Order: sequence, then structure tokens, then C-alpha cells
Amino acid sequence: MSLSVLSMQLQFQQHMLADGDATALITGTAARQSLGLGIYTHAYRARLLDTLIDAYQKTQAVMGESAFETAALGYIAAHPPTTRSLRWYGDDFDAHLATHHTEQPAHAEIACLDWALRKAFDGPDAVPLQASTLGELPPDAWATLRLVPVPTAELLVFRHNTVAVWQALDDDEAPPALEASPIEVDWLIWRKGLQPHFRSLHPVEAALLRAMQSGSSFAQACAHAEASATGAGHTEVEVSMLIGGFMQQWFEGGLLARVVL
Repeated sequence: MSLSVLSMQLQFQQHMLADGDATALITGTAARQSLGLGIYTHAYRARLLDTLIDAYQKTQAVMGESAFETAALGYIAAHPPTTRSLRWYGDDFDAHLATHHTEQPAHAEIACLDWALRKAFDGPDAVPLQASTLGELPPDAWATLRLVPVPTAELLVFRHNTVAVWQALDDDEAPPALEASPIEVDWLIWRKGLQPHFRSLHPVEAALLRAMQSGSSFAQACAHAEASATGAGHTEVEVSMLIGGFMQQWFEGGLLARVVL
């Protein structure tokens, strides 16, 4: 019984994924069969490798071409594409590095930053909220309103000098050696206009933004941030002044998308 086109496609796909044998689909000698399938198998992996190299340029620069290719091919074997577009292929490559290449944990952080900036670049658009909008609200609205960050906003935690290394590479300078930081540092990634941005966060600002992104009202987020800050030795007055300064930065940086009453 002859195979249907769909059956042949599935058999060919399984061969590309090293999960089957499509040799019988190629007519001719064994050498011809091997050559024909080999071309497609190589092209499939080469295209996915190129996709990962494009998405993780700084990661490749830090790891070196050989080590990056080894890690990427391992990822390709374990994670075949699941969508028609390759735009999102490699979205968990940093997790793959963290799990399977533990000799240098900072490599996973570099990959995480690479991908976060890539996501911010072509993420959803949003018109930044203006400070004047909040000035028009009635005083009692502040008890329950939510301030929603732009959709490209993402919070990351790095335990190494990841950003310094990434920035040096982006500036075509020799990067410093990767090393662990004395403390964990919170970082914010978002897009302002057409350009991705990133900056480090004060712990109070990080706590505030995480609560806001989880759906808390602004009052609840402030209470959460104040509780964590007073436990670290800040007075309520200091925390209130910090929050006021953060809000000014948010408006200047176009970080807020809308207010929800």
C-alpha cells in the first residue's frame, strides 16, 4: 500500500528530528539515500542554529563559537520548533544553558538578557501614560487604582556582572571577566519609543513593580514595598520619598501604560 502524502511528510519530519527513518522514501542506492537525507538534515539544523546565533549574539560572543554551537545543537535536538514562525524559537535557551551547561552560570544570564531585549524590541506597542492623567483623578481613586506598566516591561534578577559584560560587547569593547556579584541585582527591561532600555532597580522599586505586575492596586503595592523596606531599615518617610522619585522616573521613561480604576 502506497503512503499518503501526509504519512510521507510525517516520516520525513521524524527523520529530521532523529526520531525515525525515512530512508525508504528515497529511491536509488544507499549512498544516494544517505546523501539526499543528509542534505535536508544538515539544512534543518543549520537554519535553527542560525536562528539561535541571531537571537543570542552576545551569548555566543561570551561563550565562544565552538561552545555555543555545541550548546545550541543540544538545544535543537531537545527542542524542535513548535510554531510556523522561527521568531520565537529559542525562547527558553537560557533555561537550557542553566540546566545543561552549569560550568558557567553567567552564560544563562547573558542569554536571558539577550532574549529579554529582543522581546522588548518587537513587543506590543503602548501609548505611555502621562502624569497629568493622574492629576485629574479624584483623591478617593488612589485607594483602589492600578498602575499598569507597558507590556514590554520585564523584571530580571542577575547574580553576576552580566549587564556590564553585555554592555561592553554592545559598545565593541573588551568585556570584563564574568564574575559573581556581591548581591543579587534587580534589572528592568522595557522599550521606550523604538529602543529597548534597561536599568538596575532599587530593591524598593523592584518590590513595587513586581506587586504592580501581579495585579495589586497601587496602594497595595506601596504597602508591600514599605513592609519590605522598613524591614531593611528604611523609615516610612524615606520609603514615601523613594516611591515619589520612582514615579517621576516612570513617567520620564515611558514605563506606565494605563491606569485602571
